[in-house]
Amino acid sequence: MKKAVLILLKLGITTVLLWLIFREHHFTVDILPHLRAMFTHWGWTLAGLACVGVTTWLSAVRWQILLLGQQQKVTRGEVLRVTVVSNFFNITSIGVLGGDAYRVLALKQRQGTRKLPLMVSVMLDHMLGMVGLGLLFLSCRLVFVDRLGTLSDEVRAILKGYEMFIAGSLVMILISAISFTPSLYNWGEKQWPKMLGFAPLKNFSTACDALRRDWRGSILGTLLSIVLFVFHFLSFYCAIYAVGGVAPLLEVLAAMPVVDTMASLPISVSGLGVREKTFETLIHALTGLPRATAVSASLVGWLMGVVWGLFGGLLFISGSRAADSDLAVAEAETP
Repeated sequence: MKKAVLILLKLGITTVLLWLIFREHHFTVDILPHLRAMFTHWGWTLAGLACVGVTTWLSAVRWQILLLGQQQKVTRGEVLRVTVVSNFFNITSIGVLGGDAYRVLALKQRQGTRKLPLMVSVMLDHMLGMVGLGLLFLSCRLVFVDRLGTLSDEVRAILKGYEMFIAGSLVMILISAISFTPSLYNWGEKQWPKMLGFAPLKNFSTACDALRRDWRGSILGTLLSIVLFVFHFLSFYCAIYAVGGVAPLLEVLAAMPVVDTMASLPISVSGLGVREKTFETLIHALTGLPRATAVSASLVGWLMGVVWGLFGGLLFISGSRAADSDLAVAEAETP
């Protein structure tokens, strides 16, 4: 019952947000002509699709580095296949299971892999992604530091709030990485033996300490995260030109971390509505791109990801294995 209510809530929020956006910008008059333009500016459309493909490949490379840090030996081809298929679940899942759950379930059936290290690798994957995203945002943020006073109160509040969020996230990640070290954990275990002496918690902490143990992999993963997000954001930059718009690159790269973070909030289906409104607000403020064009570009950028997600769905269907069947069963049984 609770799961059904959450799904209906997400569907409701998505519907309301899209209705409000399309009421403000008449879909057939303001949006549809821009969407049709992506077939005219097909070079930019193909370039955006290629950027999404590179993003997926870099995601697989980063994840494999973290899997090796957990002593989980999986072939590059298998990691890439699972990563591509996970895109399908990211765009279609409206329940509690998405791409991350698929990644764990798909690999846990492989010989020589264990569930806890797989789960930790996915968690660390997100942590390094957040570090890379924060570094990219703070670097691009310098682009409009002199123009901050000219922006509206709404935009300044969004940017300031996101700065605080990024700063807090980076501090929490640093504290977490330090707390996972054996010396600090052992000290804490002596102070609170009942809590920190709990075997599953100790195993979890040991697995997370891979951030320190494999520090070279952590640095490489962070650098890959920055490049990964650049290509991900470039797909939306290409989408702007695909719908007939024009915008400076650095301003788009500076706005996209906020857009991407807002779209990842679990309040709508695949970020629809939330992404478009945030994209419209920031891109218009930073680049002067017309609002209807910005909404259209956001939709096209999302559709580029959908194309790769559908490709992942074809791989999922054609490669019906035990792990794939487990995912369907697990989603059906999740309360």
